[in-house]
Order: sequence, then C-alpha cells, then structure tokens
Amino acid sequence: MEFSMFCSRISFLILIIVLSSPPKFNQSPMDFGPLNLLQATNTSSLDFGRIYFNSPSAVVRPKSPKEISLLLSSLSGSSFSKVTVAARGAGHSINGQAQALNGIVVEMDSLPSSIKIRKRVDGESSPSYVDVSGGTLWVDLLKETLKEGLAPRSWTDYLYLTIGGTLSNAGISGQTFKYGPQISNVLQLDVVTGRGDIVTCSPTISSELFYGVLGGLGQFGIITSARILLQEAPRKVKWVRAYYDDFDIFTKDQELLIGMGNMVDYLEGFIVLNKESLHGGSISFPFPANLASIPQFQSEPSKVYYCIEFAVYDQADKNTNLDQVVEEISSKMSFMPSLLYSVEVSYFDFLQRVRMEEISLRELGLWDVSHPWLNMFVPKSGIAQFRDLLLENISPSTFMGPILIYPISRDKWNLNMSAVLPESISGENIIYIVGILRSANPTSCSQECLQGYLRQNLNITNIATDPKGGIGAKQYLSHHRKEEQWREHFGGKWQQFLGRKKAFDPLNILAPGQGIFKRRYSMNPTTTTTTTLTLSSSQ
Repeated sequence: MEFSMFCSRISFLILIIVLSSPPKFNQSPMDFGPLNLLQATNTSSLDFGRIYFNSPSAVVRPKSPKEISLLLSSLSGSSFSKVTVAARGAGHSINGQAQALNGIVVEMDSLPSSIKIRKRVDGESSPSYVDVSGGTLWVDLLKETLKEGLAPRSWTDYLYLTIGGTLSNAGISGQTFKYGPQISNVLQLDVVTGRGDIVTCSPTISSELFYGVLGGLGQFGIITSARILLQEAPRKVKWVRAYYDDFDIFTKDQELLIGMGNMVDYLEGFIVLNKESLHGGSISFPFPANLASIPQFQSEPSKVYYCIEFAVYDQADKNTNLDQVVEEISSKMSFMPSLLYSVEVSYFDFLQRVRMEEISLRELGLWDVSHPWLNMFVPKSGIAQFRDLLLENISPSTFMGPILIYPISRDKWNLNMSAVLPESISGENIIYIVGILRSANPTSCSQECLQGYLRQNLNITNIATDPKGGIGAKQYLSHHRKEEQWREHFGGKWQQFLGRKKAFDPLNILAPGQGIFKRRYSMNPTTTTTTTLTLSSSQ
C-alpha cells in the first residue's frame, strides 16, 4: 500500500512537471492518487465581471482539505514546476482574481459542506458561533443558523458568495458601521498555506497567519473552514428609504445615523442618477406606483438625487416597536419633505433583497453581462470631492446600475488584518464605501464601449488614490497588474504583507489572478524527492 501511494505521488509530480510547459488537457480527466485533475471548464475561466477569461490547464475538485494540502505540498516541493493555484468559490470576482492562467483552479464548492452551530448556554461567557466550511454559500449558512434562532452579525449585500471568498477580501454591507466587516467577526480559521501546511489559527494561535489571511486576497492560504460569531436573529425588519436633493445634507444625515447604533441596525445609501436608478430596488422594496410622478422629481428630471436606506431590526428579546423607533430616528433627519417610505419584511427576505433583483435581471437577460465595477474606500474629508470626480467621469443619463455610497467606522476594523483602509487624516474615524456597480449590456455596449468604461474606472482610481490629489482613497477588491502599484496600494502595510507572503507562500503559488507576485521556483534539486517521501509516509 505504501509503495502504491508513493508511486501515485511520483505520478502526480510528473504531471505537475509536464504542466509547467504548460499544455492544456484535451483528453479525459485523469486520476492521480486521491486527486482528480480535470479538464479546464468554461466556468473555471469565467467570473462575474466577464472582463478577463484566463483558462487554467486543469481543475481540481477536492473532497477534503488534505487533498488541497497534497496539491500545494507537491508544487511547493518541486524544483521545476511553474504552476500556480487559484481557489475559486462562487466565481463572483470582477477582474479575474480567482483565475489561474495555465495553472490549476481549485473549485471550493466540491468540499463537503459542513455547518456546526454551537449555541451559547445561559450563564456562559462564551458567545454562540458556527464552524462552517470555506466553500459554503452565505445564504446556506443563514438558512441553517435561522433554524436555531441565530445569525451572523455582518453580511454582504449578495449572499450567493462563499465564506472563504468574502473573508479573503473583507465582506462589507450596511451592518459594517455597527459590527465591522465580516473579517471582524471571525473567531478561528482552518487554512491550507501555500506550503501545503494545514493550520488552525486564531487571534492567539498562529495569529500572524490568521490576521494575514483575513482580507489577504488569497495570498497566504486557502480558507477551508471558519468559526464565525453568531447573535440572536431578528424576527422582522423595518426597512426605510428617504430622499435628498443636497449631497451635504445627505452625508450629514448618514453620519448622524451611524452614531445611532443603539437604534439603527443597517445603513446604506445610493446616488439617484436617472429614472432607472430612481426605480432601482423596486422589486424588493415596493415603492408607490407614482414615485416617478412626484413633483420634486418631475420639475428637474436631470438633477442628481440621493437616497438613504436604513433598517431597524425587531429583536425577540427587546419587543421593539419598529414604527416608534423609525419615527424617532426620522424626526432627526432632514430629507426632502414627504419623501420617506418604509416596508416591513422578514429578516431572511431583507437579507435576500439583491437575490430578488438578480432573478428579475436574469429574466431580462441582463445578469450574465460584463460588470466593470469599481469599489472604493474614501475618507470623510474627501467624499464631496470624490462625488464631483465621479460625476465628471460618467454620464448620469445613460449610466446603468446602482452607485452605493455610505459611511463606516474605522474603529470597527482590526488594522492588523491585511485589508487596507485609507490613511487616517487628523484622527478621522469615518470612511465612506463607494460602489460604482455598472453593467454593460452587450446589446447596447460594444467591446469598445466596455473598454471605455474600464478607462473611466482607471482614471477615477488614479485621481482618487493620488497622494497629491487630496481625496486619499483606496481601492477595494483592488485590481492592479504591477507590483509597484500594489506596493503603493498597501502603503505602510506592504512590508508586513511581504513578510507574510514569504512565510506562508514563499514560491508565490497562490492567487496569481491578483497580479501581486510573480511565481518563484525552488532551486534545491533534492527538494522534490524529499517532499514526495514525506508525503507518502504521512498519508
């Protein structure tokens, strides 16, 4: 048996060396020991952005973290391999971040889904939490935790994303101002490093890996499991929208609301550019049928408006009078007269609001299109200037898609994590999230049109992140192709990021689609044999 397993490892390494040419698999899938290396598929070179289409040489669908470990250990131990590895979750990246040109894509949804809930017992000091596999979708986690009357505290707007995928970035939404991003609500991780080591890490155990992986863009390891903090789930939600025609009043009210965290549970906002964006979200949020005919919108149809969206949760242990709380909150706000609307929905339906939009767009054939999105973190001091920059670079009358803009609090982020925020200016705690979520309908936007959108994004990014420009922004879900650009992006965190890379993925095998590091090679001719022997005896 040991000899057979040893031969399997040798066969696997031979395949890896062949891959370093690298040809594409055009024959049937091949089995090498416990690992199946499959032909590249259309999905393995596809993501939500539909801008980059980098085909791997092979796809791995692991059945356990040990199989991922075997793959990475073999690659890390080979003196000749040029192969890189990208973990792919739900494929919701925009710029090919989860692709591996001529490398190997690890499809994380093949890992057995495991959701184990640990509910706090009365009198205990430890909180409720859930251990969940990295390839599980957040929506599936929500469904299971709700059965126990529990739910994670922090979300993304769209729930059909994997646990490992969002934790590798940050995971932000309207709860971020109150509870921090998703990466601030993790107690423990199981990670397979670029060396192939399987490590359980936390703030007190292998903490450098723990903090590095959270927001680490997949550079240090592949998250196979996460322990996530839970709280009592709300029963229902009062969901409110209010409209503004003045940007300064709009942002002032948003900042007022994030200071009311004892009452407000969720806060986002968006720019209303045109009639289409005025009706944005009307599927999940049932507006009055005559919203577009309101005099304020009719009198100046080309004017840019703004909308604050907030929510109040009905917690089972508080017996909250939602209408009374909303009335108290809204009495302190300065929205346009009579332009405040509310709806009461279940907690699950509230968190599923984008899914309803997705279904509608799919029916219209407008979901599987190119998405030249741009996401930014903008300091409070630069948000008005950024708004001006944005409106100078887009055409409000033809823009398709929402533009989100809402504040979060810097002090809800652990700055030892890899995620990057703008530099603090004079102790400023408020940062704005801006999501320019444009869609490029292929029936009206050619390839040249799409490239024009990407040039607009690049121009906005260059100006907003220029240290001399006064805005001081940082890109979220960043897309750069040169190491010097990444060095500037990470700023004071670069040396820490570089040190963690050398410690956990020294050959730069992982996440090549991010474009941060070039693949390196081991020059020790004995490394291959030694690693193979170690693997065969330890399995």
